[in-house]
Amino acid sequence: MSDTKPLAQESYSPLEDIVTGYIKTQMLYVAAKLGIAEHLSEGPKSSEALAKAVGAHPQALYRLLRALENLGLFSEPEPGIFVLTPLGTDLKKDSPSRVCTQVIFNVELFWRIWGELAYSVTTGRPATEHVYGVPFFDHLKQHTEQASIFNEDMTRFITTMAPAVVAAYDFGRFNIIVDIGGGHGTLMATILQANHHTRGVIFDLPVTVEGAQKRMSELGLGNRCRCVGGDFFAEVPVGDAIILSAIISDWDDEKSVRILTNCRRSIAPDGRLLLLERLLIPDEPAPPTAILDLAMFVMGGGTGRTEREYRSLLAKSGFELLRVVQTGTQRSIFEAEPM
Repeated sequence: MSDTKPLAQESYSPLEDIVTGYIKTQMLYVAAKLGIAEHLSEGPKSSEALAKAVGAHPQALYRLLRALENLGLFSEPEPGIFVLTPLGTDLKKDSPSRVCTQVIFNVELFWRIWGELAYSVTTGRPATEHVYGVPFFDHLKQHTEQASIFNEDMTRFITTMAPAVVAAYDFGRFNIIVDIGGGHGTLMATILQANHHTRGVIFDLPVTVEGAQKRMSELGLGNRCRCVGGDFFAEVPVGDAIILSAIISDWDDEKSVRILTNCRRSIAPDGRLLLLERLLIPDEPAPPTAILDLAMFVMGGGTGRTEREYRSLLAKSGFELLRVVQTGTQRSIFEAEPM
């Protein structure tokens, strides 16, 4: 009779999936860069044919495909032959989900930054300058392709948010609305289309406003909207209302006050400053956006803020917070008037 004892069942922690998350990210990145989903969208292909098409090592690519099959992106109906699954179509470059662009952008820009999270946590300083030698947005100025992807990603986010923002607030009472850091003009276009007598100004980096001007013209709004390039740390255009959407959360208090003070100089005496930002409520459990808050800090030293913190920040810049308008999205509208 055997006296062999059964092996003790190995313990498992859900943290193990998080610990190995970086492996899956790199798997997706390589598949996205090689365009595997595009090739498989044409029909089933062998790993050897795929390797030849994308310029990869056949055996190494086969092992990657098997690993991605485990994640549900591909299936292998017969040995060595792979087909695209519905989930795998999200990795195509033209997929509405834009996962392909996001994974490439995150790995090529943010991978090294997040690798220095310990630096940020122990020093209280953003990691971007530590890694790249310049602040985050200066790095984007030097890398126009990454800046373009960043602007596209922001446009996608604003597109989902803009209708709710316009529905939640009366923009029609203003003659001239200035959108600081307005990107390619998605929010401004939504405002102008809903308020036909209003005129707009999109203010952003010179390389960005070129795309904004083209977009406004395509929408038939070119005669109602100026697109101005500049630096909001120096000055901002004059307007009855000034919007800063997800701008102040990118910066620490000192830099935020500089931006807001420039807005105070340019806003009409009876105008309104409108901050579109996340509202932190410390007494509530941390929401999923808490990770985004950490990302803002690691990238540029920015932070989410409570209503009390925004009230204090605005007061230092010559504004009084009037109210916080909920939009039903991740962003609330902090409405302030010049004091």
